[in-house]
Amino acid sequence: MHLTVRQMEVIRAVSRHGSVGEAASALGVSQPAVSLMLRECALQAGFPFFVRKRGRLQATRETLEIMGELNRLFDGIARVNRLVGDMRTLTEGTIQIATVPTIAENLLTPTSVKFREEWPQIQISVIATDNVSVSDHVFQERVDFGIVLAPLSEDGRMIEGRLIDLCEAELVCVVPEESPLARLPVLRPQDLAPYPLISFNKNLPLGALVEESYRMAGVKRKIALEVTLTAVAYSLARSGAGVAIIDPFYLLTGRNQGVATVRYEPRTPVKAQLLLPNNTSLSRPAQLFVAALKKTAVALNERLPTG
Repeated sequence: MHLTVRQMEVIRAVSRHGSVGEAASALGVSQPAVSLMLRECALQAGFPFFVRKRGRLQATRETLEIMGELNRLFDGIARVNRLVGDMRTLTEGTIQIATVPTIAENLLTPTSVKFREEWPQIQISVIATDNVSVSDHVFQERVDFGIVLAPLSEDGRMIEGRLIDLCEAELVCVVPEESPLARLPVLRPQDLAPYPLISFNKNLPLGALVEESYRMAGVKRKIALEVTLTAVAYSLARSGAGVAIIDPFYLLTGRNQGVATVRYEPRTPVKAQLLLPNNTSLSRPAQLFVAALKKTAVALNERLPTG
């Protein structure tokens, strides 16, 4: 036999209140309806759930054994209802984001601050990692969405997901400020060839872009120092280890001590893009955050160099 949720609710109410009348009042039904349901439950189970003692209903041993499970069941139902209500009113929730570090500071940070001012109950969880790992987090649905740099590829293969453009700029050269290159208005692969190059593997988005720009210029790219993060490339260039070609997003916070930023040719666009899962819709908090992220991106675009 199988008890319905309503039958279990009646058994629990009678056990808690000790009378049919009080249970009926708590459930908002008539006393005959509760009495009838108790009889049906006893017939289905093959044993009574209550016995009458001193004018009140007392739970049988069998009923006492299942009361713990009944309490956990209805406590869980109450939690689900509260969660649904919180989601409706946005008084609770979590947004999980994976992003490349170069974007996190200038795009994600201001968006998060403003969003939390309006929705302080919403928790924001950020994973800063490389492009391929961001796409893996999104594909495996471990996060709500990701922020990546274009081109988004892994060993030359496009990674699945819905991409939405956020910001676009052009790659720039970062050289030590005392370098003769710092005095030039524009730098090309031919100009950089005599100097140690700090760059990314071609399987990373920035590496792929630089590799293609060198190919267009007819110059073989020889990497002296290979890195995976823009911050490391910038730091090495500032220390005098060589010259770096990086995205300008990292430079928006005024990092220019000890380095000079020079325009790079061939002009090479780089995009920050929103990566959404193909088969999953965003939660309401995530939808609101994405809308705020797009507004921040509009303001950020106005500060980015475009060549």
